[in-house]
Amino acid sequence: MIVYLVTILIILIVGILYLNSEAKTQRSYRRQYIVFVSILLILQSGLRNWAVGADTFAYYEGFERVKSYSWADILDNMSEYYLYGIGKDPGYAVFEKVVQYILPHYQLFLILIAVIFFLALGNFIYRNTNRLSDAVLAYVLYSCLFFAFFSITGIRQTIATAAALYGYELIKKRKIVPFILLILLASTIHRSVLIFIPFYFIATMKKTKLYYVGALLLFPVLMAYKTTFSRFLKEWSGYEDYGVNESAGTFTFTLMLLFVAAMALWRMKTVIRQNEATRQFYNAFILALLFTPLTWVNPSAMRMVQYYSIFMLVLLPDVVKSFQFESRTFRKTVYMVAIIVLIALFAKSNINNEYKFFWQQMELGENY
Repeated sequence: MIVYLVTILIILIVGILYLNSEAKTQRSYRRQYIVFVSILLILQSGLRNWAVGADTFAYYEGFERVKSYSWADILDNMSEYYLYGIGKDPGYAVFEKVVQYILPHYQLFLILIAVIFFLALGNFIYRNTNRLSDAVLAYVLYSCLFFAFFSITGIRQTIATAAALYGYELIKKRKIVPFILLILLASTIHRSVLIFIPFYFIATMKKTKLYYVGALLLFPVLMAYKTTFSRFLKEWSGYEDYGVNESAGTFTFTLMLLFVAAMALWRMKTVIRQNEATRQFYNAFILALLFTPLTWVNPSAMRMVQYYSIFMLVLLPDVVKSFQFESRTFRKTVYMVAIIVLIALFAKSNINNEYKFFWQQMELGENY
């Protein structure tokens, strides 16, 4: 856990240094900061030991298997999937095979995945924040709530989420054809990204507060009937992985989601008045709220939530910014308190999680 905490502290300390420099020079360092943090997170993710994360080693075994496949084998697998429903996400093998011509070593492949995702994340944060302090809070929030999934596991969905983040820029520009094509292509790598398609239409909803309050009121009902909801979704969408799992439950994530949801509702009128673009963040959060109870049935359902909950990174800074503080010092204090709470929740959830670089010795997890 030490490496994780050190990374968060570097993100925070460098952000504070940039903020102090910005205050003195009147120059925006937001782009430089995002580039720095992106490189830092790329190195941490890409240089990890193959035993880090729940499935990094399993992906390594799959990566090596694809080396022995011919293109005829891969095309046969694609045919079986689309004609008979055998197998899953055939586009990922195509992606691996193409990459292996240039990067045959798995460690280099992990670095490439990190580059793909963190370029997308950096672009998302840069285009949807206005101030350096917003970017700092966004990255601390990412490190505390999303790092464990996108940085060290779930490679296929990490790629798909990168596509969704770029797809959001197409939503903003109302370019439906490129958006659909991008998501369909990404769905060959992880089909869960198809759940992002409805957001093209939901993003521009105007009755945001009505639907938002409705989602909050519906949340406890969905929690009470989460198993029934999960079975309905399974039958409707075919997500067979979302069966009942007794170990399910994401306390830290759910608590933070509800905390942000409550604060966001409280400040909604001011937030949207200050920046109309945040309406789309709220609309994304509605879907995150509705899908979160499913994570208490099976952790795999987090795949659905992540496409929308990641908008928390750009919503929370706008919510904090909406408060009209009496002094700059008090505003900084609120930011710091929020960050300390995030780090405390992260430490509580990751106290037993180990991280080592690829050149260090590390045993595989019990799941192997």
